[in-house]
Amino acid sequence: MFDVASNTAKRLFMAVVLASALAGPSALLIALVPLDAFAIYRIEHPVPVAASSAVARGRLVFDSEGCTHCHSLNGRPVTDRVLRPDPANNHEEPHPVAANRRQGPDLTQVGARRSPLWLKMHLYNPREVSGSSIMPSYASLFRDRRGNDLVAYLENLRAPVASQNIADEQRWHLSAEFLASANLDDGSQLYNQYCATCHNPNGRTRLKWQSEFIESPAILTAGAMQAGSAAKPDSARTDHFAQIIKFGIPDSDMAGHENLPDKDIASLSSWLAQNTAQSAQKH
Repeated sequence: MFDVASNTAKRLFMAVVLASALAGPSALLIALVPLDAFAIYRIEHPVPVAASSAVARGRLVFDSEGCTHCHSLNGRPVTDRVLRPDPANNHEEPHPVAANRRQGPDLTQVGARRSPLWLKMHLYNPREVSGSSIMPSYASLFRDRRGNDLVAYLENLRAPVASQNIADEQRWHLSAEFLASANLDDGSQLYNQYCATCHNPNGRTRLKWQSEFIESPAILTAGAMQAGSAAKPDSARTDHFAQIIKFGIPDSDMAGHENLPDKDIASLSSWLAQNTAQSAQKH
């Protein structure tokens, strides 16, 4: 790793030592030390080994694109945030990564919460998939393998789902207060902002990625519901929608909206319960 430098380097070192001697008597003592007593070395840094896997290459893309400026990988304590582990809109918490601006959610478990296709769609057009996202598009990464490598890395950020987390999700329900204050007009706007791109027949995301979905998204405005949900009463249907909105559907491309406030979930799920029921009567 080390080798003795050339004679030229030795002569340069002598010049530096002699020049430092001019600073005073103590420095002069250094100058009087025989040059042969010093061994001058050049450090040879190891050449990085080329990343051999998509996940390893994806980590390099993650670093080179500066993703940690907005996203942490250290997670948050699992306390009262089990269901909302890392709210993206809280910029006052300590930064887990140096220079992290905390403008985006923590990605420690993103592979357990998002499918590879969702990650790809989001990198292409964040605002089309997440209506309130301020993240720029990284579609240019897919001109070569960097885009798919980054997706592979993000999809690999996962750990076995804790049974406690599953139990917490199952216990979660909207409060009576939020349900009572649900606003259907707000729900309609939220649907257009977050849902229509996949769940309308002509939704942009639906049309662009329709051949790659694990399962084609339900056309909600036509009353196309998951099996068994259409027969539920309105209160149960609202709760059914609220669970899907917040946590998504396992093993599908339907991601949850963990950071959507409960009052918005109440408005959106109430609108969906009423709208799909009305549509189902017409079909």
